[in-house]
Amino acid sequence: MRSITKLRPTLQHLLIMLLLTGLAVGAVAAQPTPPPPIAITPGRSEGNLNDTIPAQRYSFQANRDDSVTISMERTSGDLDSLLLLFGPDGQLIERNDDLAPGNPDARIERTLLANGTYIIEATRFEQQAGRSNGTFRLTLDIAGSEPTDDGAAVVTTPEFGVDYRIIDFGQVINDDLDEAAPQDYYAIQGQQGDFVTAILTTPLGSLNGELRILDGSANVISRQQQRRTAQIAETIANATLPETGWYLIEVAGTSGAGAYELIVSRIQARVLPVGEQVTGQFALGTPSVPFIINARLGDLIRVSMFRDATSSVDPELRLLDPNDDLVAPATGDRFVNLSATIPRTGTYILQANNRNPGVTGDFAVRLTSVIPLDPDNLNAESVSYNETLSGALSADTPADSSAPPGDYYTFSGKTGELVSLTLTATSGDLEPFLILMDTDLNELAANDAISGSRSARVGPYRLPKNGDYLVLATHAGLTADTRTSGGYDLELTAGEIVLTSGAFEATATWAGDADLNLFVRDPSGRTLSWSNPGAPGMGALEIDSNTRCQTISAEPVEHIYWPGLSPVPGDYTVWVWYQDNCAMSPAVEFTLTVRVAGAVIVEETATLALGQRFNAEVRVTGSNEGIFLNRPGAISNPSPQQRASEGGDTLIRYGQEGIIGTLNDQVYARFYRFEGLAGDTVAIDVLRETGDLDPIVLLRDSGDAPLPGGSNDDRDTSTRDSRLIFTLPETDRYTIAVTRFGVQEGTTSGDYRLILTQITQDAAAETAAALP
Repeated sequence: MRSITKLRPTLQHLLIMLLLTGLAVGAVAAQPTPPPPIAITPGRSEGNLNDTIPAQRYSFQANRDDSVTISMERTSGDLDSLLLLFGPDGQLIERNDDLAPGNPDARIERTLLANGTYIIEATRFEQQAGRSNGTFRLTLDIAGSEPTDDGAAVVTTPEFGVDYRIIDFGQVINDDLDEAAPQDYYAIQGQQGDFVTAILTTPLGSLNGELRILDGSANVISRQQQRRTAQIAETIANATLPETGWYLIEVAGTSGAGAYELIVSRIQARVLPVGEQVTGQFALGTPSVPFIINARLGDLIRVSMFRDATSSVDPELRLLDPNDDLVAPATGDRFVNLSATIPRTGTYILQANNRNPGVTGDFAVRLTSVIPLDPDNLNAESVSYNETLSGALSADTPADSSAPPGDYYTFSGKTGELVSLTLTATSGDLEPFLILMDTDLNELAANDAISGSRSARVGPYRLPKNGDYLVLATHAGLTADTRTSGGYDLELTAGEIVLTSGAFEATATWAGDADLNLFVRDPSGRTLSWSNPGAPGMGALEIDSNTRCQTISAEPVEHIYWPGLSPVPGDYTVWVWYQDNCAMSPAVEFTLTVRVAGAVIVEETATLALGQRFNAEVRVTGSNEGIFLNRPGAISNPSPQQRASEGGDTLIRYGQEGIIGTLNDQVYARFYRFEGLAGDTVAIDVLRETGDLDPIVLLRDSGDAPLPGGSNDDRDTSTRDSRLIFTLPETDRYTIAVTRFGVQEGTTSGDYRLILTQITQDAAAETAAALP
């Protein structure tokens, strides 16, 4: 168990990323990997159908007697739409092909007969055998009744770890805060690309409030500003939602007490069609208007924006990728032009921003052109099953290539074949990223080495059709500011996975798309997991399935083993932790098997709700006869601090814009990890954003041991911000701990921004000389 003085830390939840694309189920004995449904609420969703992805599935919650209207409208191509609606029991209850003679769109109107989760399948005429392709807009409307007495409300919300109320956009909330109740929380459900504005209004001279919008993992995603008049104070929080799902609105009092009014509104993102000018308006408190661009890897897109000549709007364009990372920004006086090469296939958010939020004004945006990449120009190298290839990636962008940087490979496969791909860094600071695509550049699966190892893995994955496939071996982060470099090995295998046996083995298996994670703490106190997958001389995590919901496996399994024949004596703690439901069922059944020296010691099947973990303890005394369960397996609900410090460290990379975190009495320490090279000089800044937080930063090695001189409280006497300048002693994985003065007994709280920068020795010397 980690400790910082008296601290028993724990780790942050993984970011919830919903899989944006999926594969259709093939009519063969060995089924291709099915598409997981995307959880949606009433509103619009965008999709794309083709020969590799002939169907998209969506799930929504509804009650008996709700009246639903589902429409599927073609937005490009020759798509002949087909809509299917499945009930909570999985049975088909309605279908529609053509809305009217000669109209290829589809529409379903239905009054529902039961509470539960419904599945929409948006596909094309003749489905898998169909010939039409194109993009579409799916619209869901629900006109419903209140939940009946025989069924609870069907809304499934995340375990935020606090008490909250569910509210609707546009609903006016009136409440109050005082010392006994200094915070209130509200949950909203939104769509990817929604621009959400929360406005907190308080009378002057009473309550001083703060306002934040948090995602399902309690990460702050909003920016705050304040306005005052003669009688009232307004606190405004804005955020563009990175994914469809649940979000938390936090209202907190920084001083004083009294009543407040809260209202949360949204602007739903519109799809930006090629060549069509779209107009909008910046209002007070709404400095950003979002748009959606569906694009494929290698597309060269050009976007223009201009403001009304009579306004003082300061225009800006920002293109964000499916992970909400910045791809390209552009600014100008009246006219703004943005040009970017799309790094991977997916749905992108284009923010039209007003950098002068105190004024209003009209603007226009146009997606002027999309120049697609010709896959034949990728010069992909052929690779065969059960072959390993070696290569190297540079941090520089090739000047003579229009394709996103990386090495491209191609292989041939057949429908239903089970394949696995592994990209392992062998030198340098390379953080590998692996993408599997069809030859039309539709993304089938991806993995960005988030598991904490220096390997990215896809599979086991069942191929959806006969034909050729493309593999991109590239860098995590994709953008030039965060790009790493080094050598790699790429391995392509076919067939069932054979798990490695060892002196001590733990294996978790389940069905479906949820992201369950396996953790094992050995007698030395070190924990192996997705965040710490192993090191020389100790055990190893062999497989991490359904990672962050981005790399869905046909047969999810996680396996941790210690090599050898005889296990190290002592106590082993094994957890199976349900950390991300990937928009699927809120409950998942799993089987945990623990073997010691080949003998099965634990074999137990249980069901976990989202956020719960199963705990089993095994004691090894040195002989097979002395192995026993220390206590029966049990299900627990980890505390917020346990989720923060034991659930896996958050990845941070050199050059990121910064990660926002929060410390308070419930979570008083958070942890981050990064890969560094021997001799790297790093600057670690913890900047207070809100509250009275007094942050402290500490640096640990891969064994979780504090590094001598690796801590800082206050950067200088004029600030509470922390800054640590440190030269890394060896090439390794490092952990950053961010806590507060007094740790668990501390009294300060608030948001902070963590920034990790690689600096030169000269810059480090100048910084040290400037300090008092």
